[in-house]
Amino acid sequence: MNYFAILFTQGENWEKGKHIWEQDVEQHKIYWTQHRKEKVIAGGPFMDDTGDLIIVEVESLEEAKELASYDPAVSNKIFHANVHPWRLVSKKF
Repeated sequence: MNYFAILFTQGENWEKGKHIWEQDVEQHKIYWTQHRKEKVIAGGPFMDDTGDLIIVEVESLEEAKELASYDPAVSNKIFHANVHPWRLVSKKF
């Protein structure tokens, strides 16, 4: 298994002037909750309202990109998702 960081940034349908918790991201939360036990290592929004970060443990970059692409907030263009290979150096959370 490998680690990947999925960086979510504001998409075209991000409502300017609203905090991240005021955006229409309920389906995003539900989607990632479904993967929490098997694939999600950690995740959460940035406190400066610029987006979100989720760390996943999956087999391949393609699988991580597929997970991100099926996120309702990505398909609804509230978020853009960029997936990066990530090396775990320390696990304190």
